[in-house]
Amino acid sequence: MSFGPPPSAYTESTLAAENRRKRRRLSVFGAAATVLAVLCAGIWALSHDGADTTSDQRPAAASQAPDDIRETVERRPATPEGAIAVTRRAKGIKAGQNIEATGTWATGKIFAKALGNRITGFKIATNGEAWRLGFPGAVCAATPHVTVDGRTAVAFSSEATRTDPSGGVMSGPCDEIAMFDIDTGKRLWHVKLPEKELVPATVTMTRGKVIASWRDGSAAYAMADGKLLWSHVAGAVCGDSGYAGGKALVRLVKCGNVDNRRFRVEGTNPKTGKSLWTYQVDPGVQDVRLVSSSPVVIAVAAGAPEITDLISLSDRGTVRASLSVPSQRYVTKCATDITGPVETCEAVVVGDRQLYVATQGRDYVAGSAHGQVANEIVAFDLATGKSVRKFDAKVGRPMYPVRMSGDRLIAYRSSDSRYAPSAAVSIDTASGKETLLLLFGTDGMSLFDYLDVRYEHGRIFFAATTVDGPARKDGEGESEWLADGFETSG
Repeated sequence: MSFGPPPSAYTESTLAAENRRKRRRLSVFGAAATVLAVLCAGIWALSHDGADTTSDQRPAAASQAPDDIRETVERRPATPEGAIAVTRRAKGIKAGQNIEATGTWATGKIFAKALGNRITGFKIATNGEAWRLGFPGAVCAATPHVTVDGRTAVAFSSEATRTDPSGGVMSGPCDEIAMFDIDTGKRLWHVKLPEKELVPATVTMTRGKVIASWRDGSAAYAMADGKLLWSHVAGAVCGDSGYAGGKALVRLVKCGNVDNRRFRVEGTNPKTGKSLWTYQVDPGVQDVRLVSSSPVVIAVAAGAPEITDLISLSDRGTVRASLSVPSQRYVTKCATDITGPVETCEAVVVGDRQLYVATQGRDYVAGSAHGQVANEIVAFDLATGKSVRKFDAKVGRPMYPVRMSGDRLIAYRSSDSRYAPSAAVSIDTASGKETLLLLFGTDGMSLFDYLDVRYEHGRIFFAATTVDGPARKDGEGESEWLADGFETSG
């Protein structure tokens, strides 16, 4: 089998150097992330935070079919005082080695985490290993989407990772797709992608469908059995870059080369792969990310190599609003690697009428125009692009959106102080009132940019996206931080 991309696509590159910088910062987190505070101060924190402590009686999500993408609605636990649900370390990583940890999922019973060429499920009730699912090569792409009945999909390489003569890491093509059950670890099916020359693939899901994309091509498979439903091949000028799944399906098409790049976004019929509408992205945009499929929100890099603006589109592909989100001011977690996934910007949470994005942390002083707050989560109207509300963080405790829970926003409030615990809160987006969900006494949970953060079934999880081995060989044998999860102690 030939390798489609140039060798640099599979060896350490300029982009890999940036990833290493992030990993070094993450190692600081790993050293401190497991410090569990005594949470008898929980009652103090409730009154100190001024949160709304009434129970959340909002109805559960509307009835969904087993192969729908889940939209769970969280409820306030009996007590917010937290306890460890999962704590995991990675062992046996050699000095100087870094391993991708692509994929983090949770159900009511299992926390699952990918590391290298395996996915491991951990039983939340015991913090013990429940199952292990192995692959020939690395898990190279994953979707955060999970079906109502607990299935998800990944892309993996059919060839093991190798080291070239210069010491660089060479991965095989990201050429297979698998679907598995998170609760049991059972691989339900796997298929080989139809192209022979692949750069790292991407994978997403919408109801009843798993959609993979690679260099300029894509294919859709039935969730039930992996049967090929439709596929696209690259044209002379344009090809698929990736999809956003969930409630609907949106495709990003890239045309031209790096010196004359053009993009368009297409609403896509998941049954046929045919375009429902087309939005032509303005010339001069260097990169595009798909933030949400319904409502449709895209992120663009206009006049800069990083994301600068968010654009909301109607269900006919017309522009509703545009808003500026420069990285100097906002935290979006949009990937900077143009060959990477397009369904990203994990720190931008999209609701039915508004989207939510946090400002960068700031040095706060008494005379600040914003008062003594670490940052804010800003709500923008999808129809106008105007900011309609700001949810202030606490002093020294920046806050970030995690996901929607019905019409409420779940947010994570970080803390580097051993005296003030981190927290998960639910925000009423109409009134701004907070309901405290969890308090967990960890120090060092501030590296939000470099973590997978999941809130599911009343628990919050933090997981590495890559794991580094020790800097020196005499440090081998030590375990490296992989993930922590917290739940109510009540």
